[in-house]
Amino acid sequence: MNAVLARLARTVPVALVALGLLAAEARAQAAPPLVAIVSQKAAMVTLVDAEAVRVVAEIPVAAVPAGLAAAPDGRTLYVTHPDLSLISAIDVATRAVTATFKVGLEPFGVAVIEGGRSLLVGDWSADALIRLDAATGVETGRVAVGRAPAGLVVDEAVSRAYLADRESNQVSVVDIAALKRVATVPTGRAPFALALSPDGGRLYIANVQSGDLSVVATADPPREVKRLKVGLMPYGVAVTPDGREIVVSNQQSGKLAIVDADTLTLAPQQPSLGSFPEGIAVVSPAKAVAVDWAGDDVVVIDIPRRTITGRVKVATGPRNLVVLGGRGAP
Repeated sequence: MNAVLARLARTVPVALVALGLLAAEARAQAAPPLVAIVSQKAAMVTLVDAEAVRVVAEIPVAAVPAGLAAAPDGRTLYVTHPDLSLISAIDVATRAVTATFKVGLEPFGVAVIEGGRSLLVGDWSADALIRLDAATGVETGRVAVGRAPAGLVVDEAVSRAYLADRESNQVSVVDIAALKRVATVPTGRAPFALALSPDGGRLYIANVQSGDLSVVATADPPREVKRLKVGLMPYGVAVTPDGREIVVSNQQSGKLAIVDADTLTLAPQQPSLGSFPEGIAVVSPAKAVAVDWAGDDVVVIDIPRRTITGRVKVATGPRNLVVLGGRGAP
């Protein structure tokens, strides 16, 4: 009997731990996708449940927030404030700003690297990519890029960062490890937002002033392989998890453009996102969300059906967004 009890004492806790882990995994899988939205006019970050299409929390931040990125575990958000030369760090669980860092001249695009240990920040006025310690905000390096770097996306698997140099009509390619610019790729006029295909083989760039989408093959040497018209003032771009479709928000026309990644052709259906849509992100294989700057809306999109399935009001002037725990957007 004592031997049996001893075996139970050893095995039951292990079983309970295993059940606890399974339950935690089930809860994580069941958790709805959360999207963080930065509202520039209201100086607010809003958390939205993309399944229920409802606001979960509002987090006040410093003035004129612009760029937004999430740590890989979704627990920390980083917000840039170009007018203040500032970055705010937000604890998602407590819904509070936990730190602010002075950075460069006009920090704009931001990305989290090295498992959350470092940040990359594009400085709009300094024409530079800056690396920071995410815990302290201390600058650990910088490299010159083109004029007015806007969108920023990274592919750590190949140690590459891509910046949309808006006033240079190009993308800068930076070796993250060496912090060295290794290539530039011409684009359309005023490139702004960037998105990578899931395999990292393609980079998609929304060119605001020329109304087109640049498609860049990222293998060395990186080069533009296609440029196609997508609408009036394309401002945001995102890719579905299978890489088969690209969604683009057109600011001036208010329309959504959907591009077939295999044929690089535009779908005929272009649902209305609102009067002045800007950032866009994919939250699941069939769902995207966009923000409407003028309407103060978050718009939920059924990608396969090419339809709008929901809207929710957020704080005034929503411009940018990121999916928590996901790859995110510029």
